[in-house]
Amino acid sequence: MLATPAYVTAALLADRDAELARRCEEIPYASIATVALAFERQAVGHPLNGSGYVVPRTERAGILAATWLSSKWPDRAPQDRVLMRTFVGGTRDPDALDRSDDQLVAQSLDAIRPVLNIKGDPILTRVYRFRRASAQHEVGHLERMALINQRLDAHPGLFVTGSGFRGVGIPDCIADARATAVQVAAQLGGLTSEAAAVTTPSNFDDRRAR
Repeated sequence: MLATPAYVTAALLADRDAELARRCEEIPYASIATVALAFERQAVGHPLNGSGYVVPRTERAGILAATWLSSKWPDRAPQDRVLMRTFVGGTRDPDALDRSDDQLVAQSLDAIRPVLNIKGDPILTRVYRFRRASAQHEVGHLERMALINQRLDAHPGLFVTGSGFRGVGIPDCIADARATAVQVAAQLGGLTSEAAAVTTPSNFDDRRAR
């Protein structure tokens, strides 16, 4: 079983099946940076009575989304402080990760200050970069997955799973991993064919690639 990004899977399969490797390599990925920002609670005018927001493409705000981690999960910050996180880059801003930490922090602050009524500067900042981290299931992904599955059928015992193939969200990845594990167990003789047929990766292709 290969539970690797599609481009890594492609490199691993290049000598075994060039066509399968080519199809895996075609799956595009975007790079993302997350910017952590901590503030004194009194510096943030917003009540933070939610967990964050997603920014529409049309707003061109410089970030993809913002979340307040100290509201989303317990014990992320002391009671008198707030911990936030922004997401920068993706397909909207592919060059974002080449900017300096200071530039990404400034870009994030410019985006969230007016929305959350923030006064003053953050007391802590951290920038984390994740290159080629987010698989993009663009139009045509279903057809590409059908071709990948056809090639996999030619290699009994070879399985692929991961966000590049059948769903980018955590719940979808878990579901697909479980479904693939069922197939692996059946291949190894650990499950009956009837049990393996209950949940298979092919069942998820149509709804997860949309």
